[in-house]
Amino acid sequence: MNFYTERNSMQGLSEADLKKMAQQLRCPEGDEGLKIAELMNASNENMIQRTFASLDIVNSDVILEIGPGNGNHVGDIIKKYHPKRYLGIDIAPTMITKSQELCVDMPSVSFSLTDGKTIPFDDITFNKIFTVNTIYFWEDPQEYLGEIKRVLKKGGLLSIGFLPKRIMEKIPFATFGFTFWDETAVASLLEDSGFAILTEITEEETIIGNMSQKIAREFVITSARKL
Repeated sequence: MNFYTERNSMQGLSEADLKKMAQQLRCPEGDEGLKIAELMNASNENMIQRTFASLDIVNSDVILEIGPGNGNHVGDIIKKYHPKRYLGIDIAPTMITKSQELCVDMPSVSFSLTDGKTIPFDDITFNKIFTVNTIYFWEDPQEYLGEIKRVLKKGGLLSIGFLPKRIMEKIPFATFGFTFWDETAVASLLEDSGFAILTEITEEETIIGNMSQKIAREFVITSARKL
């Protein structure tokens, strides 16, 4: 299962199945959650790398990722960009445990469990923050963005990677517990919260679907600076 899953491959699934799928994508749990995280690695790899690259990392940066999943991508990020520190927060205990296992030999990397409403770090801790495919689940977006702003240093960068509303509307399970966003709404949210928009990039990519077929999709990366 990919985050973008075509309608034809989901015909015959009950509403209960779709709700279960949506919940596992929001907060992967247990063995099934681990399997989903592995599939997500494949479908979101390019999106994660492109979002991270938008931050223009230097080796003095302390970075926060919101929603790192199983952390499979973190090793590549550390080797390529050499940030001073990388910290990841997630609402899923299963994902935190797996991330810690995969990154146990990386002293500059750590992970913390969070409640999805607050960020468990001191004010002005991070130079740069990024998140991919989590904005759909923010219960109070303005309040959570306030938390992000609180822990981000003045002038610090935030990059949000997401599938826009026009793509999310095509995903059957996304009607359960997902909030859809377009570029204008994300930009307005950021500006209303004290950020200046720097770039807004729309990219097309091809991922592999459930039946091994190629699927084209769009994603958006919005980057902003804390004022």
